[in-house]
Amino acid sequence: YQLKKLFIYLLVIALTVIAIFSILGYFGRSSWKLDLFSHFKVQYLSILLPGTLILFLLKKKTYLVFLPFIFILIYEIQGLFYGGNKNTDLEETIKIVCINLLSSNNAFDEVDKYIRDQSPDIVILQEFNEKWKNGLETTFIHFKHKLEVPRNDNFGIAVYSKIELSSIQQIDIGKANIPSIIANFKLGQKITSLIATHPLPPVDDYYFENRNIQLNQIAEFVSNIDNEVILIGDLNTSSFSLHFKKLVNKSELIDSRKGFGVLPTWPTWFLPAKTTLDHCLVSRNIKISSRSVGQGIGSDHLPIVIEIGIK
Repeated sequence: YQLKKLFIYLLVIALTVIAIFSILGYFGRSSWKLDLFSHFKVQYLSILLPGTLILFLLKKKTYLVFLPFIFILIYEIQGLFYGGNKNTDLEETIKIVCINLLSSNNAFDEVDKYIRDQSPDIVILQEFNEKWKNGLETTFIHFKHKLEVPRNDNFGIAVYSKIELSSIQQIDIGKANIPSIIANFKLGQKITSLIATHPLPPVDDYYFENRNIQLNQIAEFVSNIDNEVILIGDLNTSSFSLHFKKLVNKSELIDSRKGFGVLPTWPTWFLPAKTTLDHCLVSRNIKISSRSVGQGIGSDHLPIVIEIGIK
């Protein structure tokens, strides 16, 4: 009896802590530490749901306390499984692969094989440096259009395309002096702008502020483009952050995850914490035929693969 009582006591304490964690992210508008709590809603639900069920089965009315938190988490997560621009009936699509390479990663053969196996039309590489430029030199022989911006830090970027591009150029968005790339091409009969970007990770006040500035300026930039838009990259924020939601609302882009599920990509080295850092957002006329996450290629991120078209 005493063990049972102790178990219930510890369970209630654990569930209370998780319930508090689950709402702290809603206060992360101006605090990077609180914002971090927003990214792990799937993990919170995976603990709260069975824990609350145990209390219910033990006929402990304290289970009622945790039901509102569970409903909020379900509401947040279920939004990724429905709606959006999913359309699996598209006759003509292009395939886009986006990979955060991890600058210290040396798995050149794995990345090369993955790209060749996927046979994408467009590839975006992030954390791209001279080492990766040399290591993947033969990978992109059949990609006639490209822009490579290697850097010694974690913010080099490159775009390769088999599709004819009417333009491709580096752009600077935000105040952190890190490069993004914009490329224009025809998708169906629509001129489409692909924007590849990689904001700073929010690991302190300075990085947090600069990430948010970049996300905000990206939204403004997109709002002033008349073309169809694809925004893609490691945005260093999850689908559940207030700052990601602000980007989506302000840019009026559609999260390509919607209709396909959570599809977490980072970190590969600690599965219990995996969340959704790598994103692809599209304008309303662009439809998503498929959206998936690739296998490990030596990076701390998994690749994302998107097939899109215009109905």
